This record gives sequence, C-alpha cells and structure tokens, in this order.
Amino acid sequence: MIKKYYKDMDIARGIGIFLVVLGHSFPDSQFNNSAFYAYIYKLIYSFHMPFFFIISGFFAYKIYEIKSLKNYRYYIYKKLKRLMVPYLTVSLVAVPIKLYMNNFAARPVKLNGLITNILLYPLDIPIQYFWFIYTLFFIFAVAPVFNKLPVTFTLAIALVLNLLFTKQIGLFYVYGIIHYLFYFFVGIYLKITYDRWKNIKGKYVIVLLFSVFLVVINIFVVKREVYPYYNLLTALVGSSIFLLVSQLIVNSSTGELFRKIGKYSYDIYLLSWFFQTGARVVFYQIFKLNYNMVIVIMLFIGFMPIFMSKWIFNKRPMLGKIFLGHK
Repeated sequence: MIKKYYKDMDIARGIGIFLVVLGHSFPDSQFNNSAFYAYIYKLIYSFHMPFFFIISGFFAYKIYEIKSLKNYRYYIYKKLKRLMVPYLTVSLVAVPIKLYMNNFAARPVKLNGLITNILLYPLDIPIQYFWFIYTLFFIFAVAPVFNKLPVTFTLAIALVLNLLFTKQIGLFYVYGIIHYLFYFFVGIYLKITYDRWKNIKGKYVIVLLFSVFLVVINIFVVKREVYPYYNLLTALVGSSIFLLVSQLIVNSSTGELFRKIGKYSYDIYLLSWFFQTGARVVFYQIFKLNYNMVIVIMLFIGFMPIFMSKWIFNKRPMLGKIFLGHK
C-alpha cells in the first residue's frame, strides 16, 4: 500500500514548531514590561501544545493496526526508541550545561533527585518543555486501549476526562496524559474525516472569525483558571485556524518554507534549547543587548538544529538514533 502524503500537515507541523521557538525567544518572564510581548506569549500558549498533540494524533493511525500483545510490544519498543531515548539522552546532556550556567538559569538544576525527576516527574527536569515528549509517549502507550471503540465514542470519553480531571498530579504527569488525550484523538478523528474537512467551504471567513475570537478572548480573559472552558476553546479554535491556514498556503512559497521547517520539527524541539539558552545567556545576561534584538537573535538561532541535523546527525546514523530517535 502506498503511504499517502499530507503536505498540509507537514506545513502545520512547521507552523507549530515556529510558534514553539517564538514562544521560547523571550529572554525573561517580565517581557521587558511590554504588554504586547506578554500578550503574544499568552496567545501562543493558549493553543500551541494542544495543536501539536492534534498533529501527533493525525499520524497515529497505526494504533488501529495493533491486534495482539506481540504487536503492542513492538509498537511500544518503536515509541521508546523514537521518543524516550532522545528524551533521556538530551536531558542528561543538558545537565552539565545547566550546572555550569546555574547562576544564569531561571530554574537552577539540582543533582538531588535529578534522575528520579527525569524518569517520574517530567515537569521538574533540566529542559522543562520536554514534558511534551514524555507525555506523548504515555499517550501513545494508552491510546491502543481504545482502538476497538468508534473514534467518536472515544472522543466523547476523552472530552469528559479533559473537563472533569483537573487535579495536577506530578507523578508521570498523569494530569497531562489525561488532559491531552482528547486532542490526540481529535487528530485521529481529523485523519479519518480528512477529505470532509479538507473540502470545507469558506475557509478564509472561518480563519478570520476564529482569529478575531482568539485575539479577543485572550485580551479579556486574564485569569484562565476562572473560566473552565477557556483552555478547551482556545486550543480548538487556535488549532483550527492553523490547520486551515496550512491548507490555504499549501501551494505557496510560504507553505513550502513551513513544510521544510516541519520536516525538522522534532529535531528543533529536541535541540533548540541549547542554542536559545546560549543566546539568552550571552547576548542578554552577559552583554545586555537590546531586548528586541535578543528576541530576534533567539528566534533565528532556534532553527540551528536544522543545520546540525543535516551536517551531523544525518551523516552519523548512531548519533541520529541516540539524540533524535532516527530509525
């Protein structure tokens, strides 16, 4: 069987990783007292991680091919190599770097309990945003449990869990697994109904209306925890905007640029921390360059892993397997 290629989803992946890099390009949490920068950060974080879980779910069709325990073991083995090996390798490589730069770190690393945290508490690890990789692995592990149910029924179950389970459990980041399972199955549902929503009419109008809604709700909702459906609404609306935008630009030069970036989205996610953190320490904390200039530098340098992959990891297969989960 010829594997179908979804160019628009590669573009969506590129847009998603661009938003991640942009979100990590602010040198501090005060945003230089800029309300505009604080708002951009809030806007990005209102949907960009659910967006990635939706994309991951879209490509998770193989969970429906698991028919036996043997199939499941092989499936988990592949996910361990793809996700957990890079998670462990890159996290451990980051430890001596963080120790050396502890005086500059927003979250200084502590050796006490470090390995336990990496294995069991993914919100308290050297590269904090690696919780996504950890959580995605466990969602992949759990998802096949539902593969005999109609996907609409699974979506309903996952939605109820998303809305009802609000207790933050740090161990294995159970909250994240339950919370993001819904978005993962939204992606699977989109894959199943791809032809239907790809041909939806009035995409420009939908993008415009959804964009206005997303901008406005992020202006007026200051404390998101007060509004129980805020996270769900912004996640679905923001993800819908960029899924549709990906289709609208699929044949444009902009779309081609994001497609190329999307090809290296995982590499960028795994390695951009080293470049962006180095840039923050050198240009912002040591040389104290202009805040706006540092944002631009951190944004551009965040895509250096593309060249690192091309020049190093793609030419040395063993390194590619250990650091990037290459086959």
